Amino acid sequence: MNKNRSWANAVAVKDGKIVYVGNNKGVASFKGTRTRVIDLKGKMLMPGFIDSHNHAYLMAESLFWLSLNPYSTVEKRQQAIKDYVKKHPNMKQLRGVGWDEINRDSKSRGLAPKELLDQVVPDIPAVFIANSHHSILVNSKALEMAGIDKNTPDPQGGTIERDPKTGEPTGILHEFSAENLVIKALPQPDFTVEQFKKTLLSWQKTAAEDGITSVFVPVHYPTENLLKAFKELDHSGKLTVRYDLGLWADENKGTEQIDQLKKLRDQYQGKLYKIDSIKIFADGVGENKLVWNQNVLEKTVAALDKEGFRIYVHAIGNQGFYPSHNVLNAFEYAAKVNGERDSRHVITHLDWVKEEDVPRFKDLGVIPAPQPAWFGKDWYDHIKGEKLKEVNHMNSYFKAEIPVVSSSDFPSTNTFKRDMYPLTGLEVGITRLDPDHTTEADLNKVEWPKEKASLQDMIASYTINGAHLIFQENERGSIEVGKKADLVVLDKNLFKIPVTTIGEVKVLLTMFEGKEVFQHPAFTGMPN
Repeated sequence: MNKNRSWANAVAVKDGKIVYVGNNKGVASFKGTRTRVIDLKGKMLMPGFIDSHNHAYLMAESLFWLSLNPYSTVEKRQQAIKDYVKKHPNMKQLRGVGWDEINRDSKSRGLAPKELLDQVVPDIPAVFIANSHHSILVNSKALEMAGIDKNTPDPQGGTIERDPKTGEPTGILHEFSAENLVIKALPQPDFTVEQFKKTLLSWQKTAAEDGITSVFVPVHYPTENLLKAFKELDHSGKLTVRYDLGLWADENKGTEQIDQLKKLRDQYQGKLYKIDSIKIFADGVGENKLVWNQNVLEKTVAALDKEGFRIYVHAIGNQGFYPSHNVLNAFEYAAKVNGERDSRHVITHLDWVKEEDVPRFKDLGVIPAPQPAWFGKDWYDHIKGEKLKEVNHMNSYFKAEIPVVSSSDFPSTNTFKRDMYPLTGLEVGITRLDPDHTTEADLNKVEWPKEKASLQDMIASYTINGAHLIFQENERGSIEVGKKADLVVLDKNLFKIPVTTIGEVKVLLTMFEGKEVFQHPAFTGMPN
């Protein structure tokens, strides 16, 4: 993945860095008496994958909370909750993930969503977050502890669902400003430092199996326990992924929070993790509703930009609703106020973008960070014809020479394991079809083929472009002399197989800075 996209036959690594790239004859002089030689026997070596939007710390939910994803009925979900509460009799709160079908279930039972929880958890606060993480289901006890009733106003950017007749909260709250009204009132609002440490170590194991060696991690909540966990793991030499962190900016605090964000940035900088970014939500999920007042957004973005922060913005949109346009306006305002700089601001998700806004990304130096694995889902199957030109751009960014990056947004869907695997994103970025059911005969069924990207471009989005996003393009992202030896071995050459099988290719070996962090049992090329 160098500028010429060239191929090589041999690589030499010393002290965690690449010292030679070339042919078998040229590499021979680097072999010493203690050199380990790995014959890949024709298998494909490539740079380590970079996931440019991954909530690694949220693996804590599957480790320490109750997941309702395995259960398909109200009865099974309620029984799972009963069983969990019985096994943990001294709990002061119940946290969980799932029950995305709560509105359907509540309607079928003729009960408010909170009442379905009250039936099984009446005495302690119970909070279940949706897989999207943009909504929570809570019981009456949680609403009571948070002081939320029919007179509580919706916070900026958030929504408290209410009964249309009585005005009473139903138990569902949308978006983070509303969610945090409940979460901050809980006995334990956050995971502990030790829980986060265990989480990151577990997530790193999965990342290594997936060939991921660097990651951008946007933080949803104002949590310092996570930052303490990173600091301790980095200090003890236990980080095996390069982390770039983005702190969450509260839409209710505008510029007044910047001093605190600067303080955290100064306090938490390590060898293998750093804070240089701020995460902002332009919209949420489902509602055509802007989270920020545009004037406050522009002034806050400009103030953060002036302090040297990179701003990383969530903007999904919908047909006729384009929050990315508002965000680009905010970046343009910041450039006018502060002058242009190498800011590398980012907009992520980008399901809906005006066609005429695509060139603005390049003009403003803004990086798009979509999730290619999502292109094959059925979310927009109802969109037809010319309207598809605004949905899930990918090839348009490459054609405009914009350094688009790829990401997973782990774990924001119930298929998060499949979505996080970079080979899934590589395949779907090319086919724009469901990776689990698509064959070569289906490739001509894509209704808007103009956005199908090439394999070479998709690899760039997961490697050298990702390195550019985290300001590491001189250190990582390609196999070149002087760079860190972040390397991945695949069991097949991606350029010699049907594109519909790319998602099934296996990672055999992952190296982070020259150290093996994963070896597949099927890989026999590594000497003991």
